Amino acid sequence: MAQTKSTYSAAPSYLQKHPLFEGWSDVELGLFYEQCDRIEFAEQEYLFQRDQGCVAFYIVETGAVQMQWQTDTAQVRPLHYRTTGGAVGDACVLMGDTYRVDAIALEPTIAIRITKQHFYAQLAKHPWLMMRLVSSLSQNLCYLFGDVMTMQSVSGTQRVIHYLLDRIALKNQQRIELDRSKAHIAAALNLTPEHFSRILNDLIKKEFIEVAGRQVVIKDVDGLLCYRR
Repeated sequence: MAQTKSTYSAAPSYLQKHPLFEGWSDVELGLFYEQCDRIEFAEQEYLFQRDQGCVAFYIVETGAVQMQWQTDTAQVRPLHYRTTGGAVGDACVLMGDTYRVDAIALEPTIAIRITKQHFYAQLAKHPWLMMRLVSSLSQNLCYLFGDVMTMQSVSGTQRVIHYLLDRIALKNQQRIELDRSKAHIAAALNLTPEHFSRILNDLIKKEFIEVAGRQVVIKDVDGLLCYRR
């Protein structure tokens, strides 16, 4: 791990666009950013581990970070995947005193480290920022509730189809480059990797899609939209 102080005169665009900083002026965010640290993580290095004291969260600048849960039998379950602009550990900072999951760099990664103390001090100075944050968190909770309801009421096949079609214009021969591994996508859809692979193979056999590595070609949009299983 290598640590340097931020030296930019203005906050980078990925920080400006993050929901946690919605409504902050350029000056406020620039001054805030100057007090943060840019940290380099090697591949497979932990940003933090479960049950460690929660003192900071991170915004990914470059690279990729996986948040994961390790079971009592040492099995690792991927939970979330973050690339440029994604926040890691922010929920833990807002919720309590310890991290609930592990966060590990999947490749060489640079992240902005934002301490709990620094973030809360800024909110205390500007109560309206706290109100915006509460509003954003409430909206995210509504989205999460909708996702949970979808997971309970929609089949695994329909979840995969929605995932694919949500990323393209609805016409044939569209190509999708999966931005993460199939195991990560399966976890995000609440599927096992094996179940996810079976669904893809079924869609391939129906000639709805073609798959080569992380490339997916949508051959029959109408077929996917009408398919029920």
